[in-house]
Amino acid sequence: MRFLKKFRYFIDKSLARSFLYVCYLLAFLVFITVASITAIDIYFGEGEWSNFWFIFTNYFFESLIGEGTKDNSLFVNVLLNLFVTLTGLFVSSIVIGIIVTAITDRIESIRQGSGYIEESNHQLILGWSSGITLVFREFLLANENQKDTNIVFMDNINPVETNQRIISQFPDKKDYQRIIPKQGRISDRKHLEIVNVDLARSIFINHIDDMESIKAIAAIVNNPNRKKDKYNIVTKMNTKENYELAKIIGGDETKVLFFGDMLARVGAQSCLQSGLAHVYLELVNFDGDEIYFHKESTLVGKSYGDAVLSYDTSCVIGIERDGNVIVNPKVNEEITDNDSIIAISMDDDTVIKDGKDVTPVKNKIANKANNNKKIENIFIFGHSEGDLSKLKVICNHLIKYIDDGSSICLVNESMDSSSLIEEIRPDKNIKISFIEGNYRSREFLEKMQMKSGDKVLILSSFNGINDIDSCDAQTLFTLINLRDIEKRENKNFVLTTELINSKNAEIFASNMDDDYLYSEDIVQSMLVQISENPTLDKFFNDLASPEGSEIYFKPISDYIDISEPIDFYTISESALNKGQTAIGYQIADNEHLKELDSGIVINPVKSEEKLYNSEDMLIVFADD
Repeated sequence: MRFLKKFRYFIDKSLARSFLYVCYLLAFLVFITVASITAIDIYFGEGEWSNFWFIFTNYFFESLIGEGTKDNSLFVNVLLNLFVTLTGLFVSSIVIGIIVTAITDRIESIRQGSGYIEESNHQLILGWSSGITLVFREFLLANENQKDTNIVFMDNINPVETNQRIISQFPDKKDYQRIIPKQGRISDRKHLEIVNVDLARSIFINHIDDMESIKAIAAIVNNPNRKKDKYNIVTKMNTKENYELAKIIGGDETKVLFFGDMLARVGAQSCLQSGLAHVYLELVNFDGDEIYFHKESTLVGKSYGDAVLSYDTSCVIGIERDGNVIVNPKVNEEITDNDSIIAISMDDDTVIKDGKDVTPVKNKIANKANNNKKIENIFIFGHSEGDLSKLKVICNHLIKYIDDGSSICLVNESMDSSSLIEEIRPDKNIKISFIEGNYRSREFLEKMQMKSGDKVLILSSFNGINDIDSCDAQTLFTLINLRDIEKRENKNFVLTTELINSKNAEIFASNMDDDYLYSEDIVQSMLVQISENPTLDKFFNDLASPEGSEIYFKPISDYIDISEPIDFYTISESALNKGQTAIGYQIADNEHLKELDSGIVINPVKSEEKLYNSEDMLIVFADD
């Protein structure tokens, strides 16, 4: 019994080994069987050991294929035939089983994302985050006219689950079939070889952990077997320290966005101008109009003002020169051979010099000056847990935009926000205060005695680790309470709410006309755009900076006579006369607000005439 147990254990271990080992074992078994048959044939018959091959084919091989032995006259041969047949069935069953198992394992291995890919010029995404679906969608939109470009995604998660998530988000089969999931560590060089990192058109590092993203950058750029050409890597960092480290390691091959800083700057601007968040989202995603760089030889020697009026269905907003971005240059800035115009357009192939023979109506141009001081009362509710850097950047940016006599009040249930009052030293007469309390409480909000016209920025408490949906829910509960207080007390607050997941706004507040700052959507869309065009890195950084030209909402009546319909060529010329670039408008009419995002239209057809009213706003790039 002991021998049988050991023999069975030996068989089990053997079968559990590699395919090649099992084949060797079976070959040995066949040899022993044939040798035994040869010995029996010699003993009972007239066979010799030199007949080994004949006996193998006569007794064993032909038995395997079902023909039996040649001579069944002897009883011994009958027994031999039976033995060999049973042995043959055993061997053939094992061989078939091994082959089937190997094929099954290979299929499962492919489903699990193993195996090299032979893609080239593909979009490579490394790492999973909450905004991955948006990244997939943006890349698909960006490459809609390039059907041979696929997206390869790798992370150390089950690709089968990933596939199911992808399919649920993309009902169109042709879309999700362009996404190829692979399993592996994004900082492992062998795994990076599997996804053909050297032949990727761009590499989008999307991991939730900064250090893992930094390790992935290092694994790519410091690989001794790397390609000679530069990589096109884009990523984001959650902290200032990691941002600086990623830039050092990645060098000029890596574009890095500081998540908190970028959102802080966008949040500060959006808080002051209702609807600005929608403009940012329109400019940074591929659903609608985007930013493109375009060379136009016929504009060489002409002025920036001429370029603005040369496009009917695209909106020229600046010049790219020697790798530098100039947004809203001087109207008489001459365009040179090396310059590319920067334009807002539907697609890269729609930036067509198609200016209509329309002469701006000079007598319809107004020249009103807007010298209104920006005295604001601003309340900032909450901040990212354990991180005050974003809140500090918001405050510093707000100080640059608002005038003497304004106030900024930080509201939080944690006392750590109060430390910023000592750190921030405005060079203006601006009051900075702190109120401690649970701003999610209805009772607390009612006691604050806020006034009509007060601007409110509700920040998400998401810190990259805690639950996104829970954080968004808490943020929206504050918004809902403020909206109810506003309605009951007949007040009018200017509310901007930061959300991580845009779908949560639809769930909790779909009927509310509010300005939402979708942090993850904006940053992820920026990164995708930079991945497609690395020069946009400078454009987006300039866009959100207090220095240079920024996006402003101005009363349209300051630019044109609104008594009758007028084309956007005339509006554009009026803006150029003020040193500004018009990019769209905001309709104040409630009916239009329901149809459009905050009533905003970006890149309107310039030749079309429209009647505006005194409440409508012009959206421009301006110095102030």
